[in-house]
Amino acid sequence: MNKSIVIASVLLLTSTLANADEVMTVEKDRVLGGGFGGLSGFMLGAAAGGPLGALVGAGVGYFAGQGVQEVAGPDHSLYVLRDEEGNISHLRTSAKGFEVGQQVERGGSQLAARP
Repeated sequence: MNKSIVIASVLLLTSTLANADEVMTVEKDRVLGGGFGGLSGFMLGAAAGGPLGALVGAGVGYFAGQGVQEVAGPDHSLYVLRDEEGNISHLRTSAKGFEVGQQVERGGSQLAARP
């Protein structure tokens, strides 16, 4: 009997229970395009102009990469979430349609509307 209580307790403590989070803000996120563009610009600038070229190329590439991502369309959203204990977290995902104040459940990097 005691063994089954201990096993049940351990299973409950180690399970990944989904807690409700509240969406505080929703922003468009273009970090992926900026990062890829910045890295590409850094390498091209370094090859063309040395250390100074690398810095200039990285800056130009970052903004160009964000623009390319905006035109190409693979937008991601940055959700600022507050959990039941009041902790704030940021989640980047391609999920759409969540609004400020909505209750959501998070499973890793996935969001689902709470019923």
